Order: sequence, then structure tokens, then C-alpha cells
Amino acid sequence: MSHLTKRFGAQVVVDDISFEVAQGETLVLLGPSGCGKTTLLKTLNRLIEPDGGTIEINGRDVRQQRPEELRRGIGYVIQQVGLLPHLTVAQNVGVVPGLLGHPAAATAARTTELLDRLHLPAARFGAMLPAQLSGGQQQRVGLARALAADPPVILLDEPFGALDPLTRAAVRRDFRELDELRRKTIVLVTHDVQEAFELADRIMLLDRGHIQQLGPPRELLLHPANAFVRSFFAAEHLALRLRVTTLGEVQPFWGAAAPAAGDGLPTLPLTASMQQALDSLLTPEEVAAVAAPKNQPLPAAAEAPADSPGTPAALTVTLPDGSRVALTLPQLLAAFGRAMAAE
Repeated sequence: MSHLTKRFGAQVVVDDISFEVAQGETLVLLGPSGCGKTTLLKTLNRLIEPDGGTIEINGRDVRQQRPEELRRGIGYVIQQVGLLPHLTVAQNVGVVPGLLGHPAAATAARTTELLDRLHLPAARFGAMLPAQLSGGQQQRVGLARALAADPPVILLDEPFGALDPLTRAAVRRDFRELDELRRKTIVLVTHDVQEAFELADRIMLLDRGHIQQLGPPRELLLHPANAFVRSFFAAEHLALRLRVTTLGEVQPFWGAAAPAAGDGLPTLPLTASMQQALDSLLTPEEVAAVAAPKNQPLPAAAEAPADSPGTPAALTVTLPDGSRVALTLPQLLAAFGRAMAAE
């Protein structure tokens, strides 16, 4: 994408923006309301025509294709889902392959595969109408429909924004763990900073139609390009640090760690994040409580939240030499606090 510009009347919404998205990369467009992120996304499949600049997908200018043909080759998921209410779940998923002339048997097999992988077994849900589904189920169907024709590019516009927090987390987890999406080039718009850090390979932070910084989440958080970037993440800095700090980075601050004894504990590598460690040890509510302090490092002697039924008391970390150690939640939080204090 080169020198993209879009105006609505006298207002410049996208102002001379250039960027590239690598094959298989997830780029998240993030920024305050009115920054131009949704407008920019919609220029990629010509739902909005830019006033200037060029857009190429796989080396081909999108203006060389009729808009409807272009869109059939790009998956598109929106917050409102947009399922056709008079079609069944299976028919909704098969719409684009049908338009592209795929054989009916292949479309049916593809539909069944996708619904099963998104925890909506086709035998149970395929014949239902969208109105019979919950919001989270409808969003999963929308994702299956976007993937049905196996497009190389997927555009997502606030796809989880209308869901309640628990459902949003579950659908986001399914999205993140779907193997097929790791082969796709994805551009995702969100206003949720935590969501951006969870899903992005790179984040493009926008303000007033301009790119403020483009890079990996860790780079934006720890090396902000300007005051806007720094202030944008300030309110959630601690929670975001948990996402970008690895167990390996806090290892020097563990102190004595007992060798792991037996199995049954969650096991993580040193490359796992502190957030992943907390997710394996705590409920979502307890994780939120850990990250709740406003922008303050955890104290060296941080206390763990009260134990919850069914949550493990410790986890196992695999070291590079293959040995394993067991760490409790207080040890992990204290090590994280000491690591931040040492900066």
C-alpha cells in the first residue's frame, strides 16, 4: 500500500499512508475513535475507494479487478457478523465457494471441517438459522464463512467488539489457535489494546489519519516513538508488560527454584510470557486482579490471589538443557516485580 489518502469532504481521514504486510503476518490497526483505521481497512477490499495512492495484493493492483471479484478472494469479518438470516449456518458458510463455482460436495466437506474446528459441530448446528445462535456462535460462523474459500488475505473489522468479555476471550482464543489462520495474511482493526497485543505480529498505531508507530507490540510498549504512543499505552502498561515479558527474562530474579517433581502441572518453555504463566495458574478474574494496579510495578514480595478450586499451585518451566523446575505463583510475581524494579 503506497501513499493512501482518503477525504470525506474537507476532512482528511487517511493521510498519505504507506505500509506493507508480509505473507502470513497479522497486522493490527489500533488507535482512538476517528483515527482512520476502519476507513483504511475498507480501502483494501474497495468497500471505500481511496482518493489517492495504490494498493497491491500479491503484486496486483486491486483496481485491475472488479470490486465483487476482489472481495470474493478476500475473507471479511465484521462486528455485526452480517449472516444472511434466511440461510442456514451451513448455507451461510458455503456462500462464497458457491459464488466461485466450487463443487457442492467440496463446499459441504469444507463447511463441515470449519464448523467442527470452530466448536460448532455441523451435525448439530449446520441446519440452524443464525437467529437460533448466540452472539459468540454467530461470530464463529462469520469466521468460518470468511475462511470457506481459503482466501490468502483476511480482513477483520472489530470482529469481537460486540461480544461480552468472557465470550470475546473464548472466541479470540479459538481464532488464535486455528492452525489455518497461521497461513493467512490478516489485517485486523480493534480498539482493544489487550486484544491487539494478544493477536498482532505488528501493530500500526494511528492518530488523525497518520501512522504514529508501526512495529511489534513489544517495541511500541518499551520503545515508543513519541509522546502519543507512550500515553496511548500508559493506562494498561502493567498488563501489557505481562504480555511482552518472557519467563526467560525474569529467570535471573527467580532465586532458588525447586526441581520439578512428577507430572500434572502446567508446563511452559522459557519463551512463554508472564501472561501465559498467569493464565495457566489463575482464573480470568484473578488475572485481571493481578494486572489491576495503575501503572505500578509489582512489589518484590507480591502476594498471589487466594487459591481457587481447581487451579494449580505451581507450574513447570522447561530449561534449555531439558531439565525442569517448579515455580509457584508468588515466586513468579516476585521475580517479575524485581525484574521491573531493576530496569
